[in-house]
Amino acid sequence: GGGAAAAASTSAAPPGEGVGGATGGPPMEGGPASEGGTSGGSSSSSLFMDHTLIRNMSILTVSQLMLNVGFSQIVPVIPLFVAQMGGGMSSTGVGLVLAAPSAAMFALNVPLGRMCDTIGRKPLMYVGTALMATGTLLSGFSGSVASLIACRLLVGAGICASSTGSGAYMADLTDRAPQHRAKIMGVNSAVAGSVWVIGPAAGGWLAETYGFQNSFFIAAAGGAMCSLGYLSLPETLRPRSALPNEQHGGSISSSSAAAAAWGWRGTARHHVSTWLTDIKPLLKSGNQQALIAMSAVPSLRWSCFSSVVTLHAAATLGAGPKEIGLMFTALALSQGLAMPIGSYLADRTNGAKLSLVLPAGFLSCLAFASLGLATSLDQFLFAMAVQGFCAGFTLPAQGAFRAEVTPAALRGQAMSLERQAGSMISLLGPVTMGVLADCAGSQSSIFLTSALMAGCHVLYMMRARPTGSL
Repeated sequence: GGGAAAAASTSAAPPGEGVGGATGGPPMEGGPASEGGTSGGSSSSSLFMDHTLIRNMSILTVSQLMLNVGFSQIVPVIPLFVAQMGGGMSSTGVGLVLAAPSAAMFALNVPLGRMCDTIGRKPLMYVGTALMATGTLLSGFSGSVASLIACRLLVGAGICASSTGSGAYMADLTDRAPQHRAKIMGVNSAVAGSVWVIGPAAGGWLAETYGFQNSFFIAAAGGAMCSLGYLSLPETLRPRSALPNEQHGGSISSSSAAAAAWGWRGTARHHVSTWLTDIKPLLKSGNQQALIAMSAVPSLRWSCFSSVVTLHAAATLGAGPKEIGLMFTALALSQGLAMPIGSYLADRTNGAKLSLVLPAGFLSCLAFASLGLATSLDQFLFAMAVQGFCAGFTLPAQGAFRAEVTPAALRGQAMSLERQAGSMISLLGPVTMGVLADCAGSQSSIFLTSALMAGCHVLYMMRARPTGSL
């Protein structure tokens, strides 16, 4: 959720992109809100009286802050590190390496989404961040493009596991106080993502002063600390037999007994059959289709920025890690300023919150297009700041809407569909946009990306409906 989901995108993507949620309430030590915790009509004071919620939110947020400390400073380094390793690789070559984590994510999104809804959120969270730390550490020792791609595949597997678990975990936490859902998500994103204000700029300076390799070591340390923090959290997933309105499935113990009786083939057929039963209503839901469309926007933006905009800035301004870092700082600072406003308004707006999401979303698309026309560092910084403000304004609304319309028992699988769309774009996008930039110029690639982002917002406008089942 929040900043951690952001830090854990294809190659340590910009902050604040994606917080998941749903309704239904996990039995976390003190029980869900409807069973003795805060109620739907409770005040802000009663929210702070829920000590279990405050404790778990604090551990989750601080752990994600540690993750972002490491990954925020590596953002301006990776594209230039890849280009340097390849002896001055083109946008196409850089895109190939940056797309490697998305290949792993594309292969693992669906099975890990299923695992999140069966074995639990917590195992995916701490194992995933441990894999991220390992892959990032090994990336720093890579001596060839081939070995770097292998390390980035490991990072991608960790990203997929961690983001799947943490997104569903955040949704579980907000069920304890659904009327404060957007505020809880906003606080998490603002705190966990606050380090992005200085991280990219500091990372650029560190890379230029001490070398690129040290940036990978710092990121690995942040991932390891986050994994240790996740270990101290309680599990929030309820066995399916304990969930209301459950139409199929069973307890974990009964599933294990059935697996022993059926053998591996029967077990596999059972899981596939159950997965198809779960996934069909999600695929048919207009609200889920709208959320999938919006999940493509960060991947489109990051794919183009990492493989085209960074090299465009280097060619136009002679920008290095320091200047690229400043761009991300501008984005993060403005996003942090907008997050409280967006959270406040989201909790007071019903349904798909189109009045919040669409105006800011289209403005963000326009700001991204302006990067193709930028000729000075100030212009680059202004365009990034506008995008950050729009993201901070709209992300709480999207996260709250996602939480309201996604059933508790299907959170991991619903979010896996969104990640699958993002992974497909992150897999194909950097290479495709790099090829377009090499053939037709950077501006063409940037303008096309902006148009595709706008198209996603149009789909959200057409498919999102008032909250209800799915």
